[in-house]
Amino acid sequence: MSRNKSKNTTIVKNTLYLYVRMFITMAVGLYTSRVILQTLGISDYGIYNIVGGVVVLFSFISYALRNATQRFLSYEIGLGDKGNVQKVFNMSIQCHLYISLLIIILAETVGLWFVNTFINIPTGRQIAVLWVYQFSIFTFIIQILQVPYNATIVSHERMSFYAYTSIYEVSLKLAIVYLLVSSTWDKLIVYSILVSGVYLMMLFIYIIYCYKKIGVKTYRYVNDRNLFLQLMGFSGWSMANGCTTILAQQGGNYFINIFCGVAANAAYGIANQVSGLIYSFVSNFQIAFQPQIVKHYASNNKRDLFEIIKRTSSASYYLLLLITIPFAVESDYVLTLWLGTVPDYAAIFCKLLLVYYLLDAIQAPLWMLIYSTGKIKIYTIWSGIITILNLPISWFLLSNDWPIYSIFVVKVILNFLCCIIRIIYVGWLTDFDSWSYTKSVLFRALIVTVPTLLVSYSLKLLPLHPITVIVFSLLVVALFVLVGGFSRYDRNILINLIMQKILRR
Repeated sequence: MSRNKSKNTTIVKNTLYLYVRMFITMAVGLYTSRVILQTLGISDYGIYNIVGGVVVLFSFISYALRNATQRFLSYEIGLGDKGNVQKVFNMSIQCHLYISLLIIILAETVGLWFVNTFINIPTGRQIAVLWVYQFSIFTFIIQILQVPYNATIVSHERMSFYAYTSIYEVSLKLAIVYLLVSSTWDKLIVYSILVSGVYLMMLFIYIIYCYKKIGVKTYRYVNDRNLFLQLMGFSGWSMANGCTTILAQQGGNYFINIFCGVAANAAYGIANQVSGLIYSFVSNFQIAFQPQIVKHYASNNKRDLFEIIKRTSSASYYLLLLITIPFAVESDYVLTLWLGTVPDYAAIFCKLLLVYYLLDAIQAPLWMLIYSTGKIKIYTIWSGIITILNLPISWFLLSNDWPIYSIFVVKVILNFLCCIIRIIYVGWLTDFDSWSYTKSVLFRALIVTVPTLLVSYSLKLLPLHPITVIVFSLLVVALFVLVGGFSRYDRNILINLIMQKILRR
């Protein structure tokens, strides 16, 4: 019991560190996004979003290696003395160097051809687009080289590091805003250069931390064919999964560009940023518990493993619901307050993306369990097929004059289908009780969500100030989650924890 309590305490403590980081990053992000949008203008902001998206097309490679590196490192740590963490780390460095070279070749050939041929660029901005594209490639390579160090920190559950580095990171982002506003050069080019500089500095910080604080030894070449094939085999299927996700995401972005132009791309960029900031409330929590899932699986502790999956699924969903519903009710007011001038479609894009992320949040622990097993071939095939269907369906709808937001509706429906199949698949792959999960997690989530939506949107009909509506909506969500979102046992634990904190203060 004390061991489980210690692990739960670690998750809570790491979550708190990550939330400190999130609030700092979010506060600065909201301010800098507004200034950058106003400084660059809707057209240039849309250009940066669409051109940078070409490089993001290659990010499925980084995504795959990040998942593989973190999974193998966490697994080795879970094995205890039998694990060889340093060897896995060295091999991951080699893999990322190889991949960086491959991405440079692809980006400077296929990617450059795509930008020059298919992107709808306003007249006179071709040179600026090429500069932005080159620095986007440089930034992305830095992010790839950062992955082994990032995965090492997460696997060792050193989440306090992110809280400390956030102060430095946001200081650099604030400096970007100041330099951008005062610059007399082309602001779009200047912005892309400054962003690259920030990521380069952060890479050096991650490297120094891993070597000085975690005890990672100096890199040495590893000649282990079996380990290389294991990492690349896992990465290969993870890469395929990431590829379909990125293609579906950026494909929608390019469809928006083709049918509506860069102004709609600016709305898409805003929606991605807003939904990303809100989802960070959950992603920080998920980062904290993901290593525990892999370590429980490695130690064959199935009882605790299945319990943590059910509880973290519910907690992830309710954390996001707590922010999503108040924002959705007054999204127009919030976006106007934040940006001043809001691009068309931004509000509806935000709402639909948040519905998509709600589905993602509740099922995230399930795909983490699948990745923990290392058996991801079948999972990658069926999930990839469903995800990539977003492209032909969206193209058909837009070609037949459906509204532009219909591509997000398709995205949500396909993600719901993935959620149902994923629950069934996890039950088949492991001894996981899918029906128990459905009753205790999905049904409870539905019971909480429907009345919460009805009550919150009813508040909007009353003669109340938008801030008042948001506050009351937040309280409504919290009440319904507390009453109907948890079992009696979990609810008592939560209430006791809150009361202890209050009495202690």
